[in-house]
Amino acid sequence: MRELASEKKPGLEQRADAVVLAACALADTAVPDGWSPGAVEDVATALEVLAGALAQRDPESAEILALIPTAVAALRERTEQQAQSPASGGQAVRGGPGATTELRRALNVHSVTGRVYQLGAALVTVTLDAADAQALAVLLAQPGEQQPRAAAREAEWGAGPAATAAAALGDALAPFGPSTYARALDSGHVTAGMSPDAAQQVAATLTAKEASRKGRRRGLGHGWKGIEATARPR
Repeated sequence: MRELASEKKPGLEQRADAVVLAACALADTAVPDGWSPGAVEDVATALEVLAGALAQRDPESAEILALIPTAVAALRERTEQQAQSPASGGQAVRGGPGATTELRRALNVHSVTGRVYQLGAALVTVTLDAADAQALAVLLAQPGEQQPRAAAREAEWGAGPAATAAAALGDALAPFGPSTYARALDSGHVTAGMSPDAAQQVAATLTAKEASRKGRRRGLGHGWKGIEATARPR
């Protein structure tokens, strides 16, 4: 009877059953030191493909699953780092909870509102509305380098404030490492992901920019006072 019922299942449900069985078999054989880079890459790719398939259900599902590509990118970067430094013994990447605290403070200094989270040892995410994402992109952008690439990405992803902001933010984050990522959500928000190291670098860049701005402002203030003093009638 079970075989007969299985034959009547639609193709999607049958394949979903097969995925569960394969995943359970994999989990039964997985051990901490048994993961080769190739095996990690295969499973990471499977996660990305499956998340993309589930995201087709509806916009809400797509928004929930939007972090998967970022997580996969961070996992790939971590695997690459471990392959290059096998003596590390699988230690967590540098950064940690302090990275999220530093990034939150740096964003607040520039009045950029975003939800900052750390997901595991290798991924920090930031979710912003389109205006804040665009503002962050402007703060981090390298002069003369952002616009051409951002325009190309926007042409690929489509128009709209979130797509435009995600394209610009993705380009602005790229110099901070290969794990950085930005994409537009169906909700109109933008989500960005990066390693804890990259989050600390972004925070340091924002903090330095604010310090520089304050320095220029102080200099301008004294200058205007001098001008005012010389211009005032005696």
